[in-house]
Amino acid sequence: MPLKKTEAIVLKSLRQGETSKILTLYTRAFGKLTVIAKGARSMRSKFGGSLELLNYISIVFYEKETREIQLLSQADIVEFFANIKRSVEKTALAMAVCELVNNLEIGIEPNPSLFKLHLEALKAINQNENPMNVLRAFQVKLLNILGIRPDFTTCSKCKNQKQGGVAFDITQGSFICEACRKQAAGMILSADSFHALRSFQRDSFASLNGLLISEPSCQQVDGFIAAYLKYHIEGLRDLKAVKFFKKL
Repeated sequence: MPLKKTEAIVLKSLRQGETSKILTLYTRAFGKLTVIAKGARSMRSKFGGSLELLNYISIVFYEKETREIQLLSQADIVEFFANIKRSVEKTALAMAVCELVNNLEIGIEPNPSLFKLHLEALKAINQNENPMNVLRAFQVKLLNILGIRPDFTTCSKCKNQKQGGVAFDITQGSFICEACRKQAAGMILSADSFHALRSFQRDSFASLNGLLISEPSCQQVDGFIAAYLKYHIEGLRDLKAVKFFKKL
């Protein structure tokens, strides 16, 4: 069996037998990958703490194309995200990012853009003082990678750029401005909510640290993102980590 090497993010971990783990990883070179780490739970495991959830790691594994679960040979920590691990809130939001990636039907084909976005989101949650905005931005930026990018630039009716409140047609991925929206239905978004969504789509994670959103706008934005994802991604489930975060 050939040895393969790549970088990975630990999405999910399950116990296997007395001492082993089965891990779901999102990798740079192989997309989503399931591996077994034999002896990972033993006291003298060669893997140490490298296989903890959310870790960014470098791995070596034995690949057999006819096997769904590959055999992990080596894993080394590239980044541990210490600030995330010290915060329950940040851990929940980072887990939401990983949970969403794990829930996508992305198969084993590599997607460098998704891996890069995933890693950037974890780094931003680790450093950012407003990690909830990072999760929101991750979800909005993800839509572009998946080919279902919403249009926040021009009204679908009059083709003008607008700054006020809008009605957004989730089915078409476009908005109707305040002047035109009497002619069409859609999800109502305030000017602040619409501005926030545009910022999440176009701005870097770092620049979102100072973005302040009112509670009513937060509810609108979160409702829009959830509705848009569910409409365009068949079978997508509610994120358990987000539900946990909201209870904190």
